[in-house]
Formats: sequence, C-alpha cells, structure tokens
Amino acid sequence: MSTRQMILYCAAIVMHGLGQGRTPTVQSVDLFVPVAPVTFTQAGRTQLAYELHITNFLPVDVSLTAVRVLSGASGSALAEYQDQDLRQRIVRPGLRHDDPTPQLVGAGMRAVLMLWIALPAGEPAPPSVRHAVQMEVMRSTGPVSTLTSGGVATVTTSEPLALDPPLRGGPWVAIYDPLLKGGHRTAIYTVGGRARIPARFAIDWIALPPGGALIPKATTRPADWNGFGSEVLAVGDGLISAAADDVADFTQPPIPLELASGNYVAIDLGSGRFAFYEHLQRGSILVKVGDRVTRGQVIARLGASGSSSIGPHLHFHVSDANSALEAEGLPFVFNRFDHLGEFSSIGALVNGEKWSAAPVGSRPSRSRERPEPNAVLRFP
Repeated sequence: MSTRQMILYCAAIVMHGLGQGRTPTVQSVDLFVPVAPVTFTQAGRTQLAYELHITNFLPVDVSLTAVRVLSGASGSALAEYQDQDLRQRIVRPGLRHDDPTPQLVGAGMRAVLMLWIALPAGEPAPPSVRHAVQMEVMRSTGPVSTLTSGGVATVTTSEPLALDPPLRGGPWVAIYDPLLKGGHRTAIYTVGGRARIPARFAIDWIALPPGGALIPKATTRPADWNGFGSEVLAVGDGLISAAADDVADFTQPPIPLELASGNYVAIDLGSGRFAFYEHLQRGSILVKVGDRVTRGQVIARLGASGSSSIGPHLHFHVSDANSALEAEGLPFVFNRFDHLGEFSSIGALVNGEKWSAAPVGSRPSRSRERPEPNAVLRFP
C-alpha cells in the first residue's frame, strides 16, 4: 500500500468514527447534603435523618420521578421513594405547602428532600450514603428521562444527647411529624446569611386530656388545659445562656418572627449543644443568664406565649448554637420514659379523636430513645 493510499485509508476510518456520533450528554441536577446525616434510636430501631438538597441549574423544568437512598459502602438500597411517597417528602422553598406538584423543580429552583429512614431491626447505620435520582428533563423537543447519582455524605458517628425529662410525670403527648409541611422539621429559616433548620428534632409537649382527646371548644377548656402552668425542668446540668420573659400568654396573631418563640429559656449543656424551651408562661421564669442549673431543677412553667396555635404547650429542641433561629437542630433521646400509646396523627389529635393504647405485651419502658411521633408517654 502506497503512502497516499495509507493516508486515505486512515482518513476513512476517522470519518467513519465521527459519523457514528457521540453519546448525547443530558444535564440533570445538583445533589448536596448540607448537614451530615445523624442517627438515633426510636421504637427499638436505628433512625437515619437528614436532608438532600436537589437544585436545578438548567433553563428548563425538571420533574423528579424516583429517589433511591443507597449505602455508600455496600451500595444496597436503604429506601426508595416515588409517586405520593416521594411528593410528601419534598419541601419546595417559596411554594405553598399544599402545592400539588412539588416534584416539578423549575429552572433555577431547589427542592429539599426530607429523609427520616427507619433501618431494619438490628441493622447499624451505614458509614455513608449516596443517592440515585430518576427524573425527566423537560426539553423543548420533549421530556428526556435520565438518572443521576451523587449527594455522597458521611454519617455522623457521635451518639445523640441523652437527657432527663423536661416535665414531670404525665401522661404527656409528644407532638411532632417529621414530614409535616410547615411543621418544625420542614421550617427552613434564612437568618444571618445562611439557611438552617433549628427545630429539626423539636417536640411540642401537652398534657393528655383526662378524656383522652382535646376539647374542641376553647370556651369549655379548663384553666390548666394542655398542662398550662406545669413545672418545666432542666434536662441536664448547664449554664443559662438565654432567657426572655416579655410576651403575654395567649398572644393574638399576627405575631412577628422575633416574638414567635414567646418567653423562652436556653441552657448551654456543653460541647456546643443548647436546649431551648419556648412558649413559657409570662412571669414564671425562675432563672437568668449566667445561672448554673442542675438536671431536674424547676426553671419555669408551661405557657402559651408567642406563636401557639395548638394552645398552651412546651416547645423543646436542642441545637448547635445559642440562638433560636441561627442554629442547626440536633437529635436527642431521653434517658427513660414509659410508652403508653399514641395518636394516629397530629390531625387526629387536634380534631378531638382519642389516642390508642399500646398493644398488650408491647415494650412500655424505653431507655435512651426518642419518643415516636405523637406518642403518649409518662416520665418516671
């Protein structure tokens, strides 16, 4: 073969390769876990909780169709969500909580996937997690289905803070729902130049009504309904880092953000952990900034100051800074409590439905666990 023939032959091979075309590149979304996943025990099982931020940097809409949470070590599936199961876990900052299509992420917009995964009994938490997200990219020529993987995050190995009770005896109702849109877990505050979830693991406490259900009409409620006036206790030894007692009980809306917590106390428990008690009774706070307190000490009384739509209650959470809003919420468990039963949902509670007692033979005594959502319990 002559040199000229060789050149023409090689050129033909190159042109043939170019003619086959390249694999199309489909842009998708950015996956990011801003706060490391944490674990704690609830109902005898390890729970894994964190948020996956999904940001659409494209000039077109993206529709999320499925999300798989995978162990970063083994690649095994920890959870999978699609359809309504996926939609109820998506928070869309800036949209109404009742938006029917939270999975549709507009150009330049973000979705936050609220993950709270109960691992199989006896299974430890993985060292890390990653995510496989299936979506449709809404191109002008029609939707293109694509799968992207990412959002790798190391799971925190530190144990959650173990606390003594914030209230005496009971029965008390531990009100929270980690997926409730507009609730504690899904309330993202941007203060001081950063978005945070300060009440990520908050619990609202009310006394179980004598009849087992809330009284629907305010005019017939007793003076101590929901436990109004009950003694509030220090959950651990520490230093009072904040205290405010300047908001009237039963505050009428609208309530500015700076007064939403009502009267409150914060205890510095050490190692960057702060316990916050909110909506305390006006004039009941017995401590001031700089005081040292010991676990079980009475610090105030349960009230109804600030934003208190459910009536008198004690809002309690733990965070990583001495601020009601400029902080990230941290998990906590209680050293001991007796699980008596639960309400099926917050809606059932506020609608006056009765609670269900725990099945006979179930494990009532809990140690170093977090109460289940809307559990009815008693502290020793």
